[in-house]
Amino acid sequence: MSYAYQSKTVPRHPVRLVLPAVVALAVLAACSETTKEIPLATLVAQQAEYNGQTLSATGIVRTFEEPRHYWIEDDDLNRVAIEPDEAVSNYVGERVRVTGNYRADRETGRILMATEVIVLDYEPN
Repeated sequence: MSYAYQSKTVPRHPVRLVLPAVVALAVLAACSETTKEIPLATLVAQQAEYNGQTLSATGIVRTFEEPRHYWIEDDDLNRVAIEPDEAVSNYVGERVRVTGNYRADRETGRILMATEVIVLDYEPN
């Protein structure tokens, strides 16, 4: 005896259709979050609170030769070192916004590990 194969379409539950879209939107929203802009004065006053966070800070790029290092500072001389040096070495004297991972401890001081540098006021020499 043989039976004819009959295809059946099983209706999908609406949640099964919507859930992947919701997950995709949540992932996209997490990727598009803006990084917090933290004033240098706040980073100096509340170092531990921001330790290990990705953030942005704005200041004028400064340098010192022995040993060569770079930092950004505000008008009140609040300072945060920038690493790697190459991230800001071409912008000494310029106002920049630096984004990266912030670290603060007694041994190394305040350091922003730059992942992005945006020159805000650039005046070629």
